[in-house]
Amino acid sequence: MTNVLGAALTCKLGQSMGGARVYVPKKIQADDPLALLLGGQDAERLCAHYAGTVLDLPGKYFFRAVRNHHLRQDYHSGTLTGSRADQLALKYGLSRRQVLNVVRQTQGANAF
Repeated sequence: MTNVLGAALTCKLGQSMGGARVYVPKKIQADDPLALLLGGQDAERLCAHYAGTVLDLPGKYFFRAVRNHHLRQDYHSGTLTGSRADQLALKYGLSRRQVLNVVRQTQGANAF
């Protein structure tokens, strides 16, 4: 799923629907929960790849750990200019303070 949506959107989906079975329709409608959560274009990409299947999403804890791992990688990658925390807060849908707290965490940081 990360190959289709990218890490940030996959984690967003998991944080919202983690632990659930999610049906991916063959054709997405504007009022579909996937379209509302991901946005129309990204939901269409998901449908193109997983059309007609049921996804058993892991629990939210798993997605949070993956998100934090990717966030730390992005923070330390050196590719961001300006305020890294502000940019990552927008990308991952977190506050600046949450980003900095995740970056400071070391326990379990290399689990993935």
